[in-house]
Amino acid sequence: MAERLLRPDEIAEMEKLSVDRVIEAIDAGDKEAAKKLAQRMYNEFLSMHDLYRNWAAATLSFIGRRFGDQALEEAMDAGVKSWWLPNLEKMPQGDDAAALRARVKMFVAGLRAHLMPLHIEEDDEKIVLQMRPCGSGGRLILEGKYEGPEALLTVKGKQLLTYGREEFPVYCAHEPIMELQDIKAHGAPFVVIEPAAELGRQHCNFIIYKDKSKIPAKYYERLGLKKPE
Repeated sequence: MAERLLRPDEIAEMEKLSVDRVIEAIDAGDKEAAKKLAQRMYNEFLSMHDLYRNWAAATLSFIGRRFGDQALEEAMDAGVKSWWLPNLEKMPQGDDAAALRARVKMFVAGLRAHLMPLHIEEDDEKIVLQMRPCGSGGRLILEGKYEGPEALLTVKGKQLLTYGREEFPVYCAHEPIMELQDIKAHGAPFVVIEPAAELGRQHCNFIIYKDKSKIPAKYYERLGLKKPE
């Protein structure tokens, strides 16, 4: 095809990062253009987020079906270890309130990357975070990805990967691995997850205890561990 499809000015605009175009629109005082570009940038990020979410879930499903739960657990452990422990090490250390406050804010920033609304509550003992809905595992369920002939794997039987439940969605099975790795590395988990009774249709709780010694024993026991004295 000899005819050119794109003008030079179109190419120049397409080459720019969306965030740069948003900043340009703001600097130019064009609020409507900035709003449209911000929404476009959100859609771009969500599309890429879901691509990798679906890719990871499908790959884990293949491993579980082809090689069984033990291989799936080993693959999950290797995958989670590549990002969870390094992220924990980047967080401010220390037992004072300022360090914990900074850690909570960093963790919330990670949850925001799932691009869903958040709900946060705090009491004297803990901080409870919810995505409404969960931007990854929960939305896979809501989108019907565990149903039909191309269904993702549902892990069966009471075990580590299911938090001791009879069944658990394969994508969500990285959560007990996160907690287990944190306990082994640091003696206690920074965050524990309380899965909803009806996953996807109710909200899971991400719970950060201000005093790690106050984390209930049940969160250790469901991983096959005993809470440290």
